[in-house]
Amino acid sequence: MKVKLKIIISVFFISLFYAGSSYSADTGRADVYKVTMEELHFCEDSACAAYTKVCDTTKVADIASVTAGADVASWCPLTGLPIGTTFSHLRVKLNRAFTIQGMVVDKNSTTDCYTGSTTAATATATAQGDEHADATTQTLVEQEIYLYDARGNNGDYIAGTAGANAYWWSFYTHAGRPTGATSWCLGTIAGTHNEAAGVCADTNTTSATWDDSASATTTQIIYPFTSSFTVGPVAPKVTLTFDSSNGLGAEWLGSACEMTVGTVKFTATLSDN
Repeated sequence: MKVKLKIIISVFFISLFYAGSSYSADTGRADVYKVTMEELHFCEDSACAAYTKVCDTTKVADIASVTAGADVASWCPLTGLPIGTTFSHLRVKLNRAFTIQGMVVDKNSTTDCYTGSTTAATATATAQGDEHADATTQTLVEQEIYLYDARGNNGDYIAGTAGANAYWWSFYTHAGRPTGATSWCLGTIAGTHNEAAGVCADTNTTSATWDDSASATTTQIIYPFTSSFTVGPVAPKVTLTFDSSNGLGAEWLGSACEMTVGTVKFTATLSDN
């Protein structure tokens, strides 16, 4: 009998909007969306207390490309999974730097924001884009955009690239985890950026198995499968699709576009043939 497990996940949606933002469109299509995947676990419970490491080989994939599904599916061979084991969740470890190309139309009234600069973001500084009345007439470039070390309005933290000003960004919280996720860990080293590191606390993540090895360059997310899947004698097959139509975010901070990571949705079907 054919068994299928369908996973519908909204991933990489991080609410890091500038306090008081009231402008137009916040997201737009990403024509290039390169993500660095570092590790994948299949979990037997929501906290991943019992898990199987599927792979830990680093792979960069452009999930906005037409071959995205095949590229990501080839990342981790699914042979060798323990027969008879039932998995209910997955945990993925990603690098916090994303390479994105795209535009957000009418971000500031009728002005478009787009990736027009090769200046990369950092954990504490935004990636400044360019602006134009019609970004479709401009040359877009691939730009490195970060999941920033947000700290909220208890102190300036994220530096704007347009000048010396710094901006207050929202806290990372369990409630603000990626859409559909069970829990997440931003991966900031404890003691350096405490508000971000707090997301990695056992009480917040509901998992004590990852925060002890948190890294300032990664984020880890636990997602539920829509139903549990028990491994049989045949290695399962995974089929993936992606939607990057809202994969690029933008904020209009003062007088310039600042580019952010947007929303990417994907579906994954795991079957036994």
